[in-house]
Amino acid sequence: MTDIVRKGSKFLFAAADLVMGSWPGPRVLIYHQVRENPERQMEVSVEAFEAHLFWLRANAKVVGLEEAIVKRGHPDAKNMFVLTFDDGYADLFDTVYPALDESAMPFTLYLSTQHVETQQPMSPGSQPLTWDQIGKMAEGGLMTLGAHTHAHMDLRSASLLEIDEDLGRSDRLIMDRVGIAPKHFAYPWGYWSPLADTVVRGRYQTAALGGGRPLTAETDPYLIHRLPVQRSDGAFFFRRKAKRGMRLEEKVRRMARGYDGP
Repeated sequence: MTDIVRKGSKFLFAAADLVMGSWPGPRVLIYHQVRENPERQMEVSVEAFEAHLFWLRANAKVVGLEEAIVKRGHPDAKNMFVLTFDDGYADLFDTVYPALDESAMPFTLYLSTQHVETQQPMSPGSQPLTWDQIGKMAEGGLMTLGAHTHAHMDLRSASLLEIDEDLGRSDRLIMDRVGIAPKHFAYPWGYWSPLADTVVRGRYQTAALGGGRPLTAETDPYLIHRLPVQRSDGAFFFRRKAKRGMRLEEKVRRMARGYDGP
């Protein structure tokens, strides 16, 4: 999809939001990489991220994941935002963490442990975090460290044994390297599976998916939907997504990927 087509689609999605009602509850945002020259849609530029933080400081209250879940039914919950970062890229420590630390903004890292353990990048130009960097952020007190599997596999195609072994390996590595037993989990690519659900509910207190429904008092804590922040959002669509969810965009994206889960 070209950038022109993508931008045009976003205007249609944003317009649809105006007739789909308000977006209640806390907004849980998904980030991946933040770097100078983003190439993939899941990445954002440093300039864009700084603009996001500026807007959040002026218009919202950034809270930790657990606070948002506890207060998800409160009247003022729609002004709460949760910052989550998936996988574990080095720019989280080098670029993002200093800015969050300066503003005292809590955040959640859903860590995929294999690439951190081996120091092999998940994709070209995506240097992983080190355990030392993760430990330093944990010591700072702003970070909630969650699990995101070991091998970042699509759990829909995995057996019960494979899922249990992979999640167990992830949990053990996080405990061995950082001394934290993760209480929160995020499904790779946001793809839920019924087999994985049984394992996840036995290991963690919450689980996060991709885009979808708002987080409300009725939300199952093991089916928390988040709002993916994309390179093509820019400042305008970031604000629209933050206020109303850009929910039609998420519906179309799920359909295009053939995902029909929750």
